[in-house]
Amino acid sequence: MEFQLKMKNKRGGLLQQTIVHIVLVGLIFALFLFATADKINSRGVRQQVLEKQVALLIDSAVPGMSFVIEKNNLNGLVQRVEVRDGKVFVMVEGLSSFKGYPYFSKYSVSVREEDNKFVVSINE
Repeated sequence: MEFQLKMKNKRGGLLQQTIVHIVLVGLIFALFLFATADKINSRGVRQQVLEKQVALLIDSAVPGMSFVIEKNNLNGLVQRVEVRDGKVFVMVEGLSSFKGYPYFSKYSVSVREEDNKFVVSINE
């Protein structure tokens, strides 16, 4: 009788420990998820993504080609696009770019601002 009572207490204790562990793992996972979700949607990351996309478009472009970057972009409000020293600099929602993203085109690249867009042109 005493043996059966001890076994029930051990099973109950094991079940409680398992539940506590599952809850703790869930809390840690939720904290990790919230911390990374904030970083994924940050302006800096969106700015870097846009700079990389523009640099890749420049790299794959041929002379005479031009492409448009809308000011109201999925990555945020684009306020400025600059091309200098072989790098692309994009200002998104007031966050200036200091590092830029390099491109490797041998052609001349220019950017002009129009009403609600930036036009990037590749010239010989």
